[in-house]
Amino acid sequence: MSDASSPKRGRPRGSGSFPWRAFFQQTSTPVFVLGKGRRLRFANTAWEKLTGVKLADALGMVCSPRRHSSPLGAALAPSPEVQHGKPAQSRRPAPNHRSGPPWWDITFAPLAVEDGHFGIVGFIAVVDEHLPAAARKVPASIGTLREQHALHFSLDLFAGNAPGVERFQGQLRHAAHSTAPVWLWGEPGSGKETAARVIHHTGPHRERAFVGIDCTGLQPYLIESLLFGHGGLLAAGHIGTLYLKEPDGLPRDLQQRLADVFAEPHAPRLISASVRPSSEDVMGKLIPEFFTVFSVVELRVPPLRERLADLPRLVATLHPGAVVETAVFEVLRVQPWPGNIRELSRVLAEAITTAADGRVGVNHLPQELRVRAKIAPQLPKLPALNLETILQTVEARVIGLALARTRGNATKAAELLGIGRARVVRQVRALQGKAE
Repeated sequence: MSDASSPKRGRPRGSGSFPWRAFFQQTSTPVFVLGKGRRLRFANTAWEKLTGVKLADALGMVCSPRRHSSPLGAALAPSPEVQHGKPAQSRRPAPNHRSGPPWWDITFAPLAVEDGHFGIVGFIAVVDEHLPAAARKVPASIGTLREQHALHFSLDLFAGNAPGVERFQGQLRHAAHSTAPVWLWGEPGSGKETAARVIHHTGPHRERAFVGIDCTGLQPYLIESLLFGHGGLLAAGHIGTLYLKEPDGLPRDLQQRLADVFAEPHAPRLISASVRPSSEDVMGKLIPEFFTVFSVVELRVPPLRERLADLPRLVATLHPGAVVETAVFEVLRVQPWPGNIRELSRVLAEAITTAADGRVGVNHLPQELRVRAKIAPQLPKLPALNLETILQTVEARVIGLALARTRGNATKAAELLGIGRARVVRQVRALQGKAE
C-alpha cells in the first residue's frame, strides 16, 4: 500500500498547482500558444508589448498565411513542417514591415499527443531592431564588390579631346559633387544611363543603391507599387539615386506625388533622362511642379558622331582586351551611328565573335558598314516580294495538283481541298485565259 503523502505516479511533486501562466508572464521573451485550428489561445505580456495588441482582443485569431488573415496572423502562422509535428524556426518580417527590419525569428515547438498534436508554443526573437551603428556597417566583402562595380563608372568613360566632350565631362564632375536633381537628354543610345551611374558612383550617395526605372516600359501602377507600396523603395531608405527614364510617361498624379517626395530635404538623389530637353517635355506631358523640382541641372549627352576622335578609347572601354586593327577605326569613323554608343558596342561584339583568332579586322565588320566606307561592293538589290502574287501562284499550283488527282473533276477537286467549287472553276478559267 503506497504512502498517502507520496506524489502521484507520473506527475512531479507540486505540478498540479504550477502557475504556468504566471511563469510565462515573468519572462521578457514574447511567448504565444496556438491551439487546434491554429487559433491563438494564450500570449504573455511581452507578446502584447511587442505586437501592440491585447490578448483579449486577439484570442481566437487564426494564424494563417492566407490573404484573409491579418498581418499579425500571417506573421505568426506555423509552417507546414510544424503542423506535422516537427519543431522549426522561421524568419518573418514584422507586421506592416514587409521589407524589414525588424524581422521576427519565431521558434515553433509543437506539443504532440498519441493521436496527433495538441497545440503549438511559439517564441519570438526580434532581429535588427536596435542594432548599434557598428553592427550596421557593410561587410568588407560587400564593400569590395561595391568598389569594384563603381570603378566601371568613372568620369574617364566620358574623357575625350573634342570640346563638347571635355565640357560634358566637367559638367558631370560638377553634378556629381552636388545633390541637385539632374536632367540628362540626348539621342537614344548616347549613354544617358551610364552618365547617371557616373554621377551616382562619384557623388555623395554612392554608398547607397542606384535604382533605374523605365517610365514607358512599366505600367504606372507597377511603378507606384514599387516606389510607394508596402516595403516600397522610397520608404526603405536604401536608395541613393533614383533614375527615371522618360519621366513624361508617368501619369500626372504620380508626377505630383514624386514632386512632393523629392521636394523634402532628405530625399534620394534624382536623375531624369529623356531624348528631349526638359523645356520641350514640360510643354508636353510634364506638370510644372515636376519640371521645377527635377530640372535644376540640365546636361546634354554628346552623341557618338561628336566623339569619333576618341574611338580607340571608346573601343577599349567597351570591350577591354579586344585587339582591333587600325583600319577598322577608319571604317567606324565614316558611319552615321544613329544608335550611338549602344550600336557601336553591338557591332564590335559581333565582330569579336566572328574573329576566330581574336584580332578584329575590316572583314569582320558587317557588310553594310564596309559598303558605306566604299571598301566593299554594293550588294545587288533583291527583287521586291509581292505577297499577293506569291499566294496566287501557290493557289494555282495546289488547285492544279488537285485537278490532276481527280482527272479534271472540279467538284471532287474542291472537296479534296475543302474549298468551294466556284473557286476551282475561277482558277481553271484563269489558267485557260493565260494559255490563250
